[in-house]
Amino acid sequence: MVGSVLEFTVSNARLSDGSLYDFVFSGGLISRAGALGLRGDLDADGMLIHPGFVNIHTHLDKADLLSRMRPEQFGRSLEENRELLKSFKRDYSEQEIMQRAGNVLDEMIAQGCTAVRTQVDVDPTAGLAAVKALSKLRSLYKGLVELELCAFPQEGVLSGEKRELMEQALESGCDLVGGLPLVEKSDEERKRHIDVLFEIAKSHGKMLEVQIDESNNPSDFMLPYLAEKTISEGYEGKVTATHCISLARIDDATAARTIERMQKAKMSVIITPSANMITRFPETAGRPGNSITRVKELLAAGINVAVGTDNIRDIFYPLGNCSMLRELHVLASATRMTGAGDFDALFQMASVNGARLMGLDYGVEAGRKADLIICNGASARESLNGFPYVPYVIKDGRVVAETGVSADVSKD
Repeated sequence: MVGSVLEFTVSNARLSDGSLYDFVFSGGLISRAGALGLRGDLDADGMLIHPGFVNIHTHLDKADLLSRMRPEQFGRSLEENRELLKSFKRDYSEQEIMQRAGNVLDEMIAQGCTAVRTQVDVDPTAGLAAVKALSKLRSLYKGLVELELCAFPQEGVLSGEKRELMEQALESGCDLVGGLPLVEKSDEERKRHIDVLFEIAKSHGKMLEVQIDESNNPSDFMLPYLAEKTISEGYEGKVTATHCISLARIDDATAARTIERMQKAKMSVIITPSANMITRFPETAGRPGNSITRVKELLAAGINVAVGTDNIRDIFYPLGNCSMLRELHVLASATRMTGAGDFDALFQMASVNGARLMGLDYGVEAGRKADLIICNGASARESLNGFPYVPYVIKDGRVVAETGVSADVSKD
């Protein structure tokens, strides 16, 4: 099915409202959609058609580092993991990064990702090696997946050298500015980290995505400062906060006030369910709380919430099979999103909401980008409950991945 075609048609595809539609794709867009009576190049056989998955937060440069680890290196503290990462990064080569990242990107495409935003480490240990490698990978995968690069200061931004590397990364092809306040030692330094991010982003005209409050410790709560800074800098609608776990650990009144400020700042939020769920908890009595942010409250406030896989088989997260369906399973269970409209909302978070952050016009209407998936089920709920795979992945109006899987198991 993979190939370059001027026009491609899909028939008998089911929309989320249950309607059966036919589609005509041309020029990378949906040119026609409706009950057209077509006999398509591809018969969807009543399965759900949906905008492609957007993995809006991952770390391709670190992906599959697990393959280089020894058994005694598993299960260490966050600080030990950061030192271990440095030891690996000292030996980085562009070819090695491209091989690991390319293998994982292939898995993401096969599982329905038509767009990916990856964090790219920029620091004195590895310099711009990962930026150069992933810039080349982006060119190689053009037409298969949209790949956006976020310059990520894994070791902070407060020294002149670290800041200069971030500036160079943006001049070398990174699309936006990332952040990690928790890497700094004190609250004042963490606030200064955020200040520097805004200085860099504004000087280059870039948007911001800041990993914030991921320790699940209510005393680590920089989100209010980020929201206020967004407003005072006039950067409304240009800032995304990733993780925001501590928002689920503080009291309800403080959380409500913070969400109100986030709403005024027109901030978006990214969650990475599986990785968030294994975040180490602070020492507290009794059973620890949920380590995923207040998703329902954010959605109710009209805040754009999107989903990513975060780390894939690396030092910080040793699991991961690149499946957005799996992330949605974890998210639905952890947040109890099992109501009548929740399944469609979950799929929206994993597709259209992430596409919005990348400036991609995703949907199933004529004129939208022809980046779509045909799911294993007639609805979002059936697709989540069915055998977890994506039968067809369509990018720019052509099938780029086709997976034939059967849940039947032969027995002797």
